[in-house]
Formats: sequence, structure tokens, C-alpha cells
Amino acid sequence: MALDRKDIRAKLDPEIHEALVAVCEADNIDIGAFIEAEIERIVRKRVHDAQAIAAKVPRLGKSGIGRE
Repeated sequence: MALDRKDIRAKLDPEIHEALVAVCEADNIDIGAFIEAEIERIVRKRVHDAQAIAAKVPRLGKSGIGRE
């Protein structure tokens, strides 16, 4: 069974909303679909970047004599 999709809300300044409407009309896409695609793209990139950084960190290691 698939999990229910989660809803989010956001507020924009009127001029940004007007620009968003214009962009979506130019691309012939629904505002909700545009926002969903952009948020997903950003989140996936941030997670990928975090995983890439985390993969490099253990290789850095610690230098010197370990003391307790």
C-alpha cells in the first residue's frame, strides 16, 4: 500500500506570485505541478550532495596519536 502524499503550504509576496503565474503560463504547466517538480529537484540535489560529502569525510581520517 502506498503512503499518502503530504500537502504543504507557502506564502509568496504578490509580485513573486504574479511572476510565478507568468512562468507557469509560459511553460503551460499548473502552478502546483511546477512547485512540486522544483521542490523535488532541490531536495533530491541536497540529499545527493549531502551523501557525496558524507562519503568523503571518513576518508579524511584523523592524524596524530589517539589519546583517551
